[in-house]
Amino acid sequence: MLEPQITAILPERVEERPGIEKQVVPAEAKVYRFNAYHLAEALKLKEIAKLFDLKPLVLNPTRLVYELAENCYCILYNFGAVVFFNVDSEVQNSTLERLKNSLFLSNPVTTDEFLLEEKRRAKNEVFFDNVVVDKLNRDKIELLSLVLAQSTALEFFENKVDELLNQVGVVSSKPSKIRSFISQAMLTKQNLIGTLYLLEKPEETWENKILDDLHQEATMMFELKERLRALDYKLKTIQENLELLSNFTTNRQMLILEAAIVGLFILDLILVGYEVFWK
Repeated sequence: MLEPQITAILPERVEERPGIEKQVVPAEAKVYRFNAYHLAEALKLKEIAKLFDLKPLVLNPTRLVYELAENCYCILYNFGAVVFFNVDSEVQNSTLERLKNSLFLSNPVTTDEFLLEEKRRAKNEVFFDNVVVDKLNRDKIELLSLVLAQSTALEFFENKVDELLNQVGVVSSKPSKIRSFISQAMLTKQNLIGTLYLLEKPEETWENKILDDLHQEATMMFELKERLRALDYKLKTIQENLELLSNFTTNRQMLILEAAIVGLFILDLILVGYEVFWK
């Protein structure tokens, strides 16, 4: 079984920071690493569980959790993300390769990493690229893994929506092309909505203030709610612009049709006049 992969045991050291007195980092501080990958818009967790001999700790409709060793986890989410905690890079790569080859997935679309520092008697606190906890446990690991997975999923949708925005200006004026593009935008929004419910507070936070505070801080640090609102606004803008273009195209076609009818009527009058006056 894989031995725990602690990324660093920090010795006591002194850091110089502008405007701040010298900081002493305790020798017992331990640093662990999260690695997150977004593989697809959705993952079928039951199928994935069949790929591995190791019995999962958790298998439910939303997540699949494996404990590879003490404090070493692989967590997969139904919205397309996988997060490794304290797992050797070779094990990560071999796991990702098996997933890609078995499920016909492409390379990870978005990736991220985040550090967790365990310090005894320290305050639980989330920073820009790391989190500090006083005591490491599975609940905290799973909570932070979920937030990181959601962030990589949002980045996936952000990239996709930006591509849609770039295509709006060059989309064909043909009604069939416009309808196809509208369907694509609506499908993206539906997939995004399918991920939204996961931004609700996990049940574990309902009766645990420490986990609740940690979840709130992590959610704010990764700006999940703000990014969701921005995505929703962009998708609405795309849809409104396409609907306007579709209406304009339809109206233009109606005008052309009406002009054609009027033209045919005029031609009919000319023919009638020809028959009356020239015969």
